[in-house]
Amino acid sequence: MTTNLVPNWLRIILSILSFLSFIPQLRLTWAKKDSSDVSLNYILLILISATEQFNIGFFFVASHSFDSDIFVHDPRNTGDWLNLAQLTVVWIMSLVLFALCLFYSHSPRSLKVSVVAVYISFLLISVVPTFIDAIDPAEPSQRIWISGILISVHTMYINPIVTMGIIWAFCAQRHKASALSTLGLATQAVVFSLVALSWTSRVRFIDDLHGVPPGVPLQRIFIFWYQVVGWATVDNAIFAMIQFVLFCLATHHKRRIADSFSLPEQEPLLGR
Repeated sequence: MTTNLVPNWLRIILSILSFLSFIPQLRLTWAKKDSSDVSLNYILLILISATEQFNIGFFFVASHSFDSDIFVHDPRNTGDWLNLAQLTVVWIMSLVLFALCLFYSHSPRSLKVSVVAVYISFLLISVVPTFIDAIDPAEPSQRIWISGILISVHTMYINPIVTMGIIWAFCAQRHKASALSTLGLATQAVVFSLVALSWTSRVRFIDDLHGVPPGVPLQRIFIFWYQVVGWATVDNAIFAMIQFVLFCLATHHKRRIADSFSLPEQEPLLGR
């Protein structure tokens, strides 16, 4: 379904807000010069999610010019390129945060090497093949089947695992949520909720829903929607959700610390 419910000016604002939402955590890490309590696995899994979203978006928008019937318009319009800009901003900012946390982490060297190796390995099966496919000098008709296999592997198999990885990221950080910037968590919870909502109406899905055969289970339609366009909505929604839960955990922990400092002053009054 082709929709234009998200104007281009709103797409630009959401990209700017996405950029700004990373600033509080970057400033906190830079000021403390220590990110030891920020789980490298948490940062890594969030970066992998942002990378995969950029990878699929780049494939549809920039890698090919033919009409794919989904995600993009034919020819590509300004909104399509702004969608790619949104994915690019989040990927770059996630990469900057990953690099900064890695630099200031006091974690064992073996762990640092491991997370870097995992990310490089992921790049080799995601962005690198997509970039190579984009610059392939062969005629589109000659490489379309290779491109089809590439994007099918990602949308059907790799991206669902990456989506689950966002939940695993929460598990890696939940015990030390207070190490994160509460302002950053709150901002990202709100911003990426709006981003997730916008993705439901800023990409092309099915031009004619009446063409869907009758009797097709809703579950199959949802799976198809998630695989071709809904991944952007689902992944951003889950990210916003875990940032909100981490915000709640962080504020609760800081409130308990504040209460523990005020308790000794209250005890003599209660004893009178």
